[in-house]
Amino acid sequence: MKQEKIGRRRSKLVCMTAFTLLVAATRSFAQTVPLSNYTMVDASDGATYSGVLVGGNPFGATAPFSIDAVLIPMIIDVLQPDGTIVAFDPTAPNSCDPEGLPVVYRFQQSPLVVATDLKFNGVDVGKAQYIDGFMRAQFWNAPHHNRSSYTNHLNWSFPSAIAFPVLDSRNSVIQNPGTCNEVAVILGDVFNSWIETYFIPELQKAKVISPTQFAFFLTKNVVTANTLSPVTGIKGGAHRSVGSPAQTWARAASGGDINTASHEIAEWMNDPFLTNKAPSWGYIGEDKTGCSRAVEVGDPTNGTRAPSISTDLVYYYNPQELTFFSWFFTPDGAPSSGAGGKFSSNGKFTGPSKLCNSLDPSSGGTYK
Repeated sequence: MKQEKIGRRRSKLVCMTAFTLLVAATRSFAQTVPLSNYTMVDASDGATYSGVLVGGNPFGATAPFSIDAVLIPMIIDVLQPDGTIVAFDPTAPNSCDPEGLPVVYRFQQSPLVVATDLKFNGVDVGKAQYIDGFMRAQFWNAPHHNRSSYTNHLNWSFPSAIAFPVLDSRNSVIQNPGTCNEVAVILGDVFNSWIETYFIPELQKAKVISPTQFAFFLTKNVVTANTLSPVTGIKGGAHRSVGSPAQTWARAASGGDINTASHEIAEWMNDPFLTNKAPSWGYIGEDKTGCSRAVEVGDPTNGTRAPSISTDLVYYYNPQELTFFSWFFTPDGAPSSGAGGKFSSNGKFTGPSKLCNSLDPSSGGTYK
């Protein structure tokens, strides 16, 4: 009986694309970034899921959206046992850059900020910032999707850099010292605590950021870890929200590229409060040892680079390949809502996620 019920659902979904029903409405509260609600009925496990996306409604009529975003360069100094200080400064000349240009300059000139002609899976989605173009691509064939008006442009502002308190060996360690791969590793709890209990309140008081804006902290090769001895659980970036009304924010390490930043900004736009849930997926990408229900579009394809892209035909950036929204919800055999009929932005996934069982490491993964 259960198999027959699932079969009927899948048959209906094949006829109506990946979504049996999508109900969405855009809302723009004075105290938050613009948001759209969605409700999905008959997902791959037969359940109903609701959530929010940043920006416009991809499943119906919507006006173009411009979302305010603030790039905050963060300078981090690490005190060494011999008394010397190693500076990780995204605003300083970068000796590892081919032209010596700072990390923050590279970000400002990147396709995350500058609109660029974009193709995903061979489909031309128009001229847009990279994450805006990705959002268009992942809903390209969704029911009632209005391709001409669905735009989520990030309106970036660029305040001065801020300085993190000097760190020492109790809460940081340097890897690959003196090389172009020199990295500062900070305890994640220490980093997040400073951001959320000190920097965000102070930046809000100074009117640099507000809950109506997305706050993005950019570091030069500074990552976090769960422990330092040994170093475990390294993360190059993260996105979170704090307070009420919620301040959404993210961070990413960069040596001049946008791989981590593209991951975190795309995840923020698809799951701004870390509350969106999906059928259980896992044993793939960043979640190789268990299952997840998070709609985190960077995690399943984590570690896979998309084709390089340039805004000036001189310096080329490498964004991460990103997972399409429909990968999380679509039963096997039903089509993707994404550009080119794929389930990720550069064709890594040609089928949807498999349901994951935390007690069965052979479960999860992806169809095809």
